[in-house]
Amino acid sequence: MPLDLKVKLFIFISCLSAIVLSSCSNAIDLIGPYEERAAVFGLLNPSEDIQYIKINKVFTNPNSSAALVAQVTDSLYFDSLAPFLIEIETGRKIPLYKVNYLPKAAGIFNNSVNYLYATSEKIYASNPLNAFEFYHYRLEITLPSMQKQVYAITNIPDSTLLVAPIALNYANKIFDFTDGVIRIAFQAPSNAKLFDAYFYFNYLEVNKLDTSIKNVKTMKLRFVNNYRVYNDNGRESVSSGIDGNFFYESLLNQLREDTTIFRKFLPCKFELANANLEFDNYVQSAEPSIGIVQKQSDYSNIINGVGLFAARRISRYHNIQMGSYTRNQLTKQPEFKKLGFILD
Repeated sequence: MPLDLKVKLFIFISCLSAIVLSSCSNAIDLIGPYEERAAVFGLLNPSEDIQYIKINKVFTNPNSSAALVAQVTDSLYFDSLAPFLIEIETGRKIPLYKVNYLPKAAGIFNNSVNYLYATSEKIYASNPLNAFEFYHYRLEITLPSMQKQVYAITNIPDSTLLVAPIALNYANKIFDFTDGVIRIAFQAPSNAKLFDAYFYFNYLEVNKLDTSIKNVKTMKLRFVNNYRVYNDNGRESVSSGIDGNFFYESLLNQLREDTTIFRKFLPCKFELANANLEFDNYVQSAEPSIGIVQKQSDYSNIINGVGLFAARRISRYHNIQMGSYTRNQLTKQPEFKKLGFILD
């Protein structure tokens, strides 16, 4: 499962289906008495203004298929919940409020509503006055019918610092895809275990006959893919990169020649994302075994429930201009000139 760090909510719903075997008088009923349980998915992200947490019912119904039950709203959501976060080191209590976060993609589960629990209160990796005092957050949920408490604890990864990257001259906000390996160097912060990095090449397509018809397009290029540091508190130095020619090959594969338009360079974006150890544990549990038996384990850090409560952070670098080498390649070299890029 890749750690994709575009600012969007990643949501999953865990559900359990059951089978009843009743072919004769001594058949064994595999369904016990219904017990209310919660499936939780939450990724705290101090880079975002609003935190969202998904809390659903785990359901069974011996009289209907799981696919049919999943289309019933009451089977997915609790009638009344009052979940909250506790900043453990300070005791700050943060209520989570129910919101209907639409649209939700159509699929197996009912999409007439999409209830999440949210807060706009600030989340911190550490004490704003003492960077060495790291914070932990506890999610607490009380299930209404049983008054059973569901909870989980996570720390928060700190921001990642770019360290003199070779290709990205961030002081001047210039980036060039030259021949050879394009490297990105950074220092892993505290509480960060897993890393991804992306470059977003933005460009504008303009209709030649009517220049008021314009479309902003983006090509997303991955620089770092699920890089794990040795120790999530070690301040490890990391250097990773890709072949610069991969950028040009990707353009040729993804863009088609179109004589009705021309393309212009737009400011680009670079993202460097990290996630904490809890998230990495979840990712690794979903990876197939390298043995003969491809066994996967189910990971959950939710006490009295199932799911994941973890944290990530995204460092974003905006308004990056393409350098002269890249511009010359795309506008003057015959193999790329057919893509229609022009200089301003």
